Amino acid sequence: MSEKTKINTRKAILIRSNLIFLGVAVIGVYLLVSIFKLQNGFDKEYSTDLKNKNTRITNVEGIRGNIYAGDGSLLATSVPTYDLIWDANVEALTDKEFKSAIDSLAMLFGRNFAQKSEREWRQKFNTLRVSKNHYYKVAADLNFDKVKAMKKWPLIRKSKFKGGFWFIEKGRRMYFMGELARRAIGYTKNGVSIGLEGAFDSLLRGKSTQIMEQRMPGNIWRPVRVGEGETAENGKDIVTTLDVDFQDITQFALNNALIQHQADHGCAIVMEVNTGAIKAIANLKRSADGLYYEKMNYAVDQFSEPGSTFKLISVMALLEDKKASPTDSVPTKRGRIKYYDKEFTDGAEHGEPPAFYTLQESFEISSNVGISQFVFNAYKENPKKFVNHVLDLGLNIKPNFDIPSSNKPVILDPSSSGWSGVALPSMSIGYSSKISPLQTLMVYNAIANKGKMMKPYMVKEIRQDGQTLEVIKPQVLKDEICSNKTLGQLQEMLKGVVSHGTAEQAFDGCPYTVAGKTGTARISNEGQRGYSKNHMASFVGYFPAENPQYSIIVVINEPKGAIYGGVVAAPVFREIANKIYSSHIRLQPEAIQPFETKSVPRVANGELQSTKYILNELGISSQTTSGQTSGYVRASSKTKNVEFNSLNIKAGVVPDFRGMGIRDAQNLAGQLNIRISFNGYGRVTQQSIAPGTRFSQSINVNLELKP
Repeated sequence: MSEKTKINTRKAILIRSNLIFLGVAVIGVYLLVSIFKLQNGFDKEYSTDLKNKNTRITNVEGIRGNIYAGDGSLLATSVPTYDLIWDANVEALTDKEFKSAIDSLAMLFGRNFAQKSEREWRQKFNTLRVSKNHYYKVAADLNFDKVKAMKKWPLIRKSKFKGGFWFIEKGRRMYFMGELARRAIGYTKNGVSIGLEGAFDSLLRGKSTQIMEQRMPGNIWRPVRVGEGETAENGKDIVTTLDVDFQDITQFALNNALIQHQADHGCAIVMEVNTGAIKAIANLKRSADGLYYEKMNYAVDQFSEPGSTFKLISVMALLEDKKASPTDSVPTKRGRIKYYDKEFTDGAEHGEPPAFYTLQESFEISSNVGISQFVFNAYKENPKKFVNHVLDLGLNIKPNFDIPSSNKPVILDPSSSGWSGVALPSMSIGYSSKISPLQTLMVYNAIANKGKMMKPYMVKEIRQDGQTLEVIKPQVLKDEICSNKTLGQLQEMLKGVVSHGTAEQAFDGCPYTVAGKTGTARISNEGQRGYSKNHMASFVGYFPAENPQYSIIVVINEPKGAIYGGVVAAPVFREIANKIYSSHIRLQPEAIQPFETKSVPRVANGELQSTKYILNELGISSQTTSGQTSGYVRASSKTKNVEFNSLNIKAGVVPDFRGMGIRDAQNLAGQLNIRISFNGYGRVTQQSIAPGTRFSQSINVNLELKP
């Protein structure tokens, strides 16, 4: 090859090399610029698209706060549960390691997760391994103790990147009262907020934060960064005024009455007279299976015509305005009277009326004819004056209660379009207005509380991490709802209803005094004019009448057969009051207090320290046979003391709940990861799963309770 040819060849190679270098440089610069733009967000469309495909922002919630009863019993809590995930294609797991561990692993799963046999588990793990599955949920809703045990199993005891197994923590809300106060405690789910859970959601849920997650092979997301260095803040706890025993008693009595009278639904509230604290609130409705469940908060949310319990307000107005005295009288009209085109009658339970009724008699026997005449004659020229008494009690305003209502009261006014010539007499006997059972109870509680109207409340304390943040004190809504003279007259009339009026039969032989009023109301046709053939029976009052401690309202809708409040609702009041009276020493006469008796009372099985504390307060000695200082014990009442024997409590073994009260049974069940439901009240007499039965994951045990 000539020298000239060699030179031309070198030039050509050099030119090509330079072109290649230049091309590579251009591509490199382009890539660098693109990367720079992506990292700094200049190419927003592409960078956003890439980020959306490979990263995501996820909300991380704090642990939801607890809800407690007034005595500290746990009503609702959030417990951590775990899902077990397996990446069958993790690189560090060799076939040799997998084969050496699979038999033991399948055996353990077969013993602990009975939905598959040992052979089926082995086949499942082999299939996942062959298919190189990156993400498979092996088990769900595991408790902490189970996870702790499983971390010792083959492959699982290795790290996520060596054995492929790892646990994902979740939160699960647990409720310990079953159907008791279910609607009042409530829930939050899919945007629906009910009861205390809903009303105090902002406090209970705490503060969430955001975390960035990166997509990993197998569509697995791994956390990479928490926003602004923040962590989720756990929710606050709320302590309610509810008494677990009162709630059990109230719901049991209401449920029995609904069954007895084949009623559609009903409610009952127990309020502490001096404070307005709600000690029990029950709401039950018949379901398709014929049983009764908590479905709606009727006590707070059902605004309806109350019927004869409203007559207390009518008599209060008459007495306050000096329009009548208890001994003034009106003709009975043989139990029938007409106002314009509307006829008012007295119920069949009145029998043949005398010629005249006094105001007190009209109230005690709940005469529609008598009460309506007194009010109509007094206020027909100025009905606004009568209505003002109702407004002065705040009954036109929805109560500012801890559980908000979606409905509101209706109080007719002479200036409103619905007012007519019959509105005044109709309103005087509990029609033409709509109020809730809670509002009715507030008025009667004020009569019991020397005229002072209290704000009803269910939450008494807010805590966080065991520290009290706020104490909610009782609040007075009105210092005096009437004069002392009127108050005394009303109290005597309410006692007369029970001693010789419409509630006499229900409280015959009662060992304590009760003051109250029966109510029977026809139920209006929904969305139509007129009334249906159905009735609402009620009784509201307080006890003991001479030193009121608790006020109670019972409302039963659409009973079959008997319809009157004195027959249907008053016996429920008495059953609730009987059990509260007999179980709370401070309500009883001093002569029959337990610590003055010579015999030792029967004591329930339960937690040792709390039981010993109560016995010490009563002056009753006790001893443990095994030297035990804590835990759960079986109690035996001897001649002069109570003897405690140890109960054998082991994880993974169903304990003997028999002989325990519901609170101790609930607390023990929570410690052992056992979910319980129960029927009745008193002490546990039967349990659906025998003591000593072994279990590996959370189980359900039904308890039967009897007094």
